[in-house]
Amino acid sequence: MVNFEGDAYVTDEKNRGRQATCYHIVSDLTEEFHELRYEWPGLKTVGMVMSFRQEGDETPEMPMICYYISSAELSAKKLAEAARQHWFVENKLHWSLDVALREDA
Repeated sequence: MVNFEGDAYVTDEKNRGRQATCYHIVSDLTEEFHELRYEWPGLKTVGMVMSFRQEGDETPEMPMICYYISSAELSAKKLAEAARQHWFVENKLHWSLDVALREDA
């Protein structure tokens, strides 16, 4: 990334025949983000996660891009950990609703 002054971190996981590569990028609030502070007081970090998934020998899917804002000063590695934990909780909740509570039935 040319002229990028933020922090970056990459994760690469292989599990059950699937490979996921995620690029985590965080930025301090530059001038372009100052007007967001009016909508989110205490805003300190803006982050993005771009993830690619590939199953077997198939062509990787189009990337999924998620944007994050935080009142904490996060490194790219800390953003990766927080995003991963968020999706873990989200997926566990949906599993409980679907399987244990038979929501889809």
